[in-house]
Amino acid sequence: MTKQSTSSVAGPSRISLVVNFLGSMRLAVSLLVLLAIASIIGTVLNQQQPYEDYALKFGPFWFDVFRDLGLYNVYRTNWYLAIVGFLVLSTSTCLIRNTPRMVREMREPDMTMTSAYDPLGMANKTEIISSLPMDSATHMVTAVLRGRGYRPKLHDRGDGSMVIIGRKGRYSRIGYILTHAAIIVFCAAALYNADIPVKLAMLVGSTQPENNFHIPLSKVSKAAWLPVGNPAYRGTVTVPEGQSTQVAYELVGNGYLVQPLPFRIMLRRFHVSYYSTGMPKDFISNIVLYNKQGKVLKEANVRVNHPLSYEGVQIFQASFVDGGSLLKMKRYMLNNPSAGAIHQEGRVGQAVDLSGTTYTLKLKNFSLDNVVPAAAIESVPAGDQQHINLGPSFTSIAQSGSGSGAEFKTYMQPISKSGQSYFVQGVRTAFGTPYQYLFIPTGPNGSIGLFMKYLSALQKQATVNSGENNKSYVLNTFRQVIARNAPAMTPDAEAAYFQSAISAILQLKAYPVPFIVTLTGFDHRWAAGLEVTKWPATIVIYWGCAVLVLGIFILFYLPQRRFSVVLRALTEGTEVIIGGTSSRNPYEFTKEFDGLVTRLRSVLKNQDDQKENNDG
Repeated sequence: MTKQSTSSVAGPSRISLVVNFLGSMRLAVSLLVLLAIASIIGTVLNQQQPYEDYALKFGPFWFDVFRDLGLYNVYRTNWYLAIVGFLVLSTSTCLIRNTPRMVREMREPDMTMTSAYDPLGMANKTEIISSLPMDSATHMVTAVLRGRGYRPKLHDRGDGSMVIIGRKGRYSRIGYILTHAAIIVFCAAALYNADIPVKLAMLVGSTQPENNFHIPLSKVSKAAWLPVGNPAYRGTVTVPEGQSTQVAYELVGNGYLVQPLPFRIMLRRFHVSYYSTGMPKDFISNIVLYNKQGKVLKEANVRVNHPLSYEGVQIFQASFVDGGSLLKMKRYMLNNPSAGAIHQEGRVGQAVDLSGTTYTLKLKNFSLDNVVPAAAIESVPAGDQQHINLGPSFTSIAQSGSGSGAEFKTYMQPISKSGQSYFVQGVRTAFGTPYQYLFIPTGPNGSIGLFMKYLSALQKQATVNSGENNKSYVLNTFRQVIARNAPAMTPDAEAAYFQSAISAILQLKAYPVPFIVTLTGFDHRWAAGLEVTKWPATIVIYWGCAVLVLGIFILFYLPQRRFSVVLRALTEGTEVIIGGTSSRNPYEFTKEFDGLVTRLRSVLKNQDDQKENNDG
């Protein structure tokens, strides 16, 4: 019997302990703090980027640490969803446990003399002894409270005493209910937008991200494809001008999932404008949506913070890159400069075969404008312009069959320094390190052809040099080249060109490849980086925001104020104990309390004086 009794008591106590824990203020505040920290991380650290970008930015050690913590996709990590889920559970527990009591209190106060209505336990309290009988004193107190806007309720305690309770702002409890309900709505919507079904599918293995970013869409594994009716998703896609797509890609770790879209997105035109510093000022994508039959569903201009919306799917302007521009180039061989320039073409994103060498040249990117500070290239700006536009440029990677290579940034237009114009190319042999810049002087026609002829003449002269000192044949060879190819060059121009050419030849000793590629023309094409999202719960979040604002407004501007007055009959007169409290602005309420007490003293005293005068 004893064991049964103990078990029956222990069960409910454990349940009560769990409920009290879930509904505690400490747990709710702790969860909110954790969510705030996670949200700050998700805001400061750019989310869902390729892992290579994070590895380059943070280094191998911190990259592994942040990856294991899930900081590259905070809002869809298991620990973040667990925090949100616990917050929903905690807030729901508070709401379910307290709402019935609050509703009853709003309708009618609990007249049971608990500590909440004990005047001696309130923040403001005082005591008055009146010679009036209890009935008269009760009547006067009730009248004063009603005159101050309170709704007095009388309760006979059965021990000869009377309790009068007056309240203002009884509907302030609605603010508590609304704010808690709004938090539940926010968190539930966040869980819905987190696309939990996809996470469960990945957990059981039916959905698996594709890790190869270089295969065509038709080769992507079926396990990496998400259903068309996926209720929520957030993917990105890059669309070149004049082309279209019907899928978006959602990055997951070091892979991606393919999300089919209910329409086809076509980028008709793209426009970008810049500030004087070269930073993008505005970029706009003219987008057309088509259905499967080719019918136009919607056309709109998409710009930053101005998305296109169609049937619950939103398309945001996120970035822009080169969309496969056609580049026209000239290649000069440093080990055989007399061969002349070799004309080549290629599109950005493709590799160009360099015949006669063991190298291939991958065209990585193309920039139409390159605005840099004038001081960076030691140039004197015109007027008050502190920046110079170096014009078009492209980046490329030269890779040999043996694995060696280098990355280049090649500018199309020559730049001028101290009266001499130069072809400029940035060179680096390790990704992430700063570029080392090569400056080759350009001739009267703006190309490096004259320099290559001088270099070829030097190589030939070096093989037949018979005792002539180096300084003499270098200078004599230069004069012969100028006389044959640029006879109109002035002596000052010759001197400047000679010094620049010698400096360039010295720089070429550390040049990592046996050729130089220049840009002679291009057919530019933009590509827009778009973010495609479907978050059905967003409208719920908007309504939850409205509810939260309303609840906070009620809590701040509709405080609950309570007066509790206990009257006890004395041998001659009545003892009046007055207590008052307010949920907000205690200083203002203290002034109101003092004014009401002063009024009660005056009324009860006046009644005493009137009684004395009548007796007299």
